[in-house]
Amino acid sequence: MTSIGEKFRKLRKEQNITLVQASKGICDPSNLSRWENGKITLEFNKVLALLNHIHVTPTEFINYAKLKQENEIPQEYIEAIDKEDNAQIKTLALKQLKIYHTKRKIYDLYLAIILCNQYLLITGENLLPFQDQMHLYTYLSKTTIWTSWDLSFFGNCVFMIKPDKVYAIAMNVLHNHSLADQDVNNLMVMLGILGDATISLIFRKDVIHAQKLLNEIKAIEMPHYLEFFTLVFTFLEKVIQYTKTHDKQIVLTFIDIVQNLGLIKSTNIFIDIFKHVQVLTDY
Repeated sequence: MTSIGEKFRKLRKEQNITLVQASKGICDPSNLSRWENGKITLEFNKVLALLNHIHVTPTEFINYAKLKQENEIPQEYIEAIDKEDNAQIKTLALKQLKIYHTKRKIYDLYLAIILCNQYLLITGENLLPFQDQMHLYTYLSKTTIWTSWDLSFFGNCVFMIKPDKVYAIAMNVLHNHSLADQDVNNLMVMLGILGDATISLIFRKDVIHAQKLLNEIKAIEMPHYLEFFTLVFTFLEKVIQYTKTHDKQIVLTFIDIVQNLGLIKSTNIFIDIFKHVQVLTDY
């Protein structure tokens, strides 16, 4: 998979612009080279300045990145995940982490995250080393152009990194969502992942951050065709109320309303989430 830096490099070379010319007055040419190779991240204002030096607008670059973005998850990874083969997933995850530690390319970390996330969901064990969690946080906290790939990256790690980091990254997504909502699919992915981030915070008993995140989400002007997410976030707010009052009727009444609307799949998901929260609350 091609990183954003590599996409930039392709556009730069197509115009015969050197590293020195592109980076002049913005950053060291060596840092630009490392960014183009996916080894470091750059601040948003620097990326904007670099785009200006290669005569590309941010909107043009975002559209280009989306059109050219590929999905190259190795088939053996997909098969292991589909079969829920714990042993194989763990073997592949540890192998992929070694590859990342050798090459230090962000996409190698992404592949490791996918495997580690699946293993965590199945077994409850987090294979991601703390130093990699911190590198992941550093990368995502500096991301300001949230493509579907970046959102997927975050979505795969909401249960692997510490709650305060999950909250900080989710707020970063929200503060830059005007870039993501230019595309309907991106907006849907964003809202789904913010929901997962909120659930992660609730499951790990960080109700304060979960409530703050929900408050920010509710401030988003939701298009009518995405009103389903309003239902999801209202449910999560009811769950937070339960964690404070232990009055399960608050949640059950809302689930009954959802069921009466004929939303059976949503009803079942809400029931499963609430059962898990009840276990955690009683523990």
